[in-house]
Amino acid sequence: MKVSLIMPTINVTTELDLFLKSLKAQTYKNFELIVVDQNEGYDVFEIVKNYEEDFKIKYVRSDEKGLSLNRNRGLVLMEGEIAGFPDDDCEYQPDTLEKIVAFFKRKKNYQIYSCRTLERGKNYGTGVMEKRDMDIKKDCVDTTVKSITFFVNYGKDDIILFDENLGVGATFGSGEETDYVLTLLHKGYKGRYFAKDVIFHPAKKGNYKDLQRAYNYALGFGALVKKEVKGRKNRFYILKYWKRQFRSFIGRIVTKNKAYHKVVMKGRKNGYKHYEV
Repeated sequence: MKVSLIMPTINVTTELDLFLKSLKAQTYKNFELIVVDQNEGYDVFEIVKNYEEDFKIKYVRSDEKGLSLNRNRGLVLMEGEIAGFPDDDCEYQPDTLEKIVAFFKRKKNYQIYSCRTLERGKNYGTGVMEKRDMDIKKDCVDTTVKSITFFVNYGKDDIILFDENLGVGATFGSGEETDYVLTLLHKGYKGRYFAKDVIFHPAKKGNYKDLQRAYNYALGFGALVKKEVKGRKNRFYILKYWKRQFRSFIGRIVTKNKAYHKVVMKGRKNGYKHYEV
């Protein structure tokens, strides 16, 4: 089974080289890396070309910004049956791909694999993730899936594309990976989450001063909820919306980050209102 790793990259950092080194160290070798470069210069090309003899690399440039848009551009180029979506600053363990392929070979009725993400050397990562193994269900996608941790075995099925209205660089600036996995689950795909398997990624702490970023992210969550509730008739998801709105409402009262919580509440409301199902 061949694995296709689709990696849009922008504002390249030194962490990219760490990720490429982790790919070189993989015990499973039947994979390709599809790099979709959104940068104006050629710094990414200069880095990835150092690994072209170690594993197969497809390098393409994109003149349009957007995470989901450029993941889709990578998806149409993939040759493998299994797709993964690494960030340019994550880091695989040497047996990451070997475990994924072994799982899909062993459990042929499962099409989605996911695992935890932690910051290297720490016991925490970005967001809250489950600490026990479980099947991935519609009500727990947000605690079992991050963009870098899930892999899809399409086999002979048609490739599913990301919603280009969701995610970094889009109008609604988040929620694309949750929406993607929810789409697969609604189509009948079955997934499993492994809490002891880890992909490393720097933990992103909340920046309460960056109100525009917070607003864009909240727009994405509101849009995701509307798509799930109105478009896919999963009314359970409205509870997630009101739970987060209530938490932000309390935050406006008891914390010093009142402006942050206010703009987040507004973003979720506008995302739900303006996303077209």
